[in-house]
Amino acid sequence: MPSLGLALVIFAGGIAAGVIAALLGVGGGILMVPLLTMVFGVPVPSAQGASLVAAVLASDAACLWPSKRSLMDVSQAWSLCLATTFGATIGAMVALRSSPEILQALFALLLIYTAVQLARPKRRSNEAGSARQQPKPSRLRLALMPLVGLFAGASSGLLGIGGGVIVVPALHLILRKPFKVSTATSNLIIGVTSLTGAFTYWLSGRLLPLPTLAVAAGAFVGALIGSAIDRRLSSRVLRIGMAILLTYVALQIGNTILGARRQMGALPVEPAPYAQIRGLLWTPIPLPPHH
Repeated sequence: MPSLGLALVIFAGGIAAGVIAALLGVGGGILMVPLLTMVFGVPVPSAQGASLVAAVLASDAACLWPSKRSLMDVSQAWSLCLATTFGATIGAMVALRSSPEILQALFALLLIYTAVQLARPKRRSNEAGSARQQPKPSRLRLALMPLVGLFAGASSGLLGIGGGVIVVPALHLILRKPFKVSTATSNLIIGVTSLTGAFTYWLSGRLLPLPTLAVAAGAFVGALIGSAIDRRLSSRVLRIGMAILLTYVALQIGNTILGARRQMGALPVEPAPYAQIRGLLWTPIPLPPHH
């Protein structure tokens, strides 16, 4: 495929990921990395770096949109940014020094449980107003948030996924913030935390210009579109969307565990037809090599 055609297709994929990132408060890497690696053959490290750059631009686009910016809880975002950054360092160290299959399985179960909680109908839900108009949560719930930030960062470093899948449900279920406030605050957090990772990939020379620029530009446009249509969608629809995304991530983690066990010989080799079908549906989450 010519370079221009390839860039346009990646740009379109970036738009789709940007829309989802803005609506659900995630970085979009869980969608962009499989797109770049499986469809376009971009090396995994380069795809991860490109997704981080795209996450920064998607966050910028969300911050530029007035209705989205008014929902952001800036003070909560900064406190979680610090905890998330520290947790990511811990998670990466654990991943490099141990076999994380048990932690992966526990994390997948937690995601399934969280998805069920988000999908359940809520009898009483305060989904209106900006972040400043919400009642102040209890001290106990506020004290739990630094731990949530550590856990979100650790999941990023350990499993190679963004912390948005943890931060958004935590803000909504623990602090009882409206779902749209939770996603907007997560957009701000992801933009700050992804910037460090993107800069690291740039220094290492892993960023490929064409896919990085194409997917990042697409994510910026997609995030603007997502921020614009966010007001037209109910919080119930967005919660269901997040529940589906969490279930998808949990299944990806399960696929990673099964693939690792088969490589070790602990499980029988999967028949080729089933492996081909599974490969089209699920992309194993890339983990750091074990030493």
